[in-house]
Amino acid sequence: MPTIEGLLSSALYTIEAWASVRRAAAVMEYHGIGCLPVLDEEGQLVGIITSRDVKGSHPNRLVADAMSREVVTVDPSASLWEAHDLLLSHNIERLVVVKDRQVVGIITGSQVAAELGKYVDPLTDLHKAEILYERAVRLLAKGWEISVVFLDLDDFGRLNKEYGHVHGDRILVRTAQILKSLTVEERDTLCRYGGDEFAVLTPQPPSAAAGLGREMVKAVEGEKWPLPVRISLSAGIAGGGRSGNADTARHLKELAAGLVNAASLASSRAKRLKVPVLVADGANLPELKPPAEVRA
Repeated sequence: MPTIEGLLSSALYTIEAWASVRRAAAVMEYHGIGCLPVLDEEGQLVGIITSRDVKGSHPNRLVADAMSREVVTVDPSASLWEAHDLLLSHNIERLVVVKDRQVVGIITGSQVAAELGKYVDPLTDLHKAEILYERAVRLLAKGWEISVVFLDLDDFGRLNKEYGHVHGDRILVRTAQILKSLTVEERDTLCRYGGDEFAVLTPQPPSAAAGLGREMVKAVEGEKWPLPVRISLSAGIAGGGRSGNADTARHLKELAAGLVNAASLASSRAKRLKVPVLVADGANLPELKPPAEVRA
């Protein structure tokens, strides 16, 4: 996933702590911006002043008296999703971007949301696969055990040929809605992996993920579909955790990809064996092991 560095513009406007609120208001109005990072004599970040701060302060007051000293910062190498989580967790509208203790820019929630929108499937409104991989790497880096539930609609190609792509799209949309209703948004990441394939990332062991997979398969089969055909899913499960504390970012990405691949193979095997859910055996898993304890 791209980092927030790509959202930064070349223009950066700051203000000194000893400047007046009137001056800060004039700079923001002239450039059409809603805030200014505040710097001290050495050019270090000491606060942030927003248009709201300006409106609530006398024009002759110093910026140092009107600014907020609690500034949430982010490194330009952070992912879009990390920035999104920071904005949500702090309930703020913007982040100050700092590199090597120097302010290099500001990004807003609307910028991050617009960029993340590129990673949403327009048909089902689910995340695209890139988001699943991003979250998988982050969870592995924190020491979590994760599992992937890979789901594939059975005989979807035949359904498209017999009833047309309009009905096929409706099946995909309704399937996405059913699957989403069974996930916990704060815990699970559901994506449309591609075509008629879906995947769920969950910070749970394979046994719990298999239970989730069974629920999903049962729910789709129990749906009252408008077509006189049976709609079903095949699900594959794979799970594990990082193998040690020295895993590099590249290695974690490979582990995440290995889990998705193992779950996908298990899904294909479940389809061939005509069983609803199949957990990947050890031969299909990448080299990872569950951590001794799950850490937040």
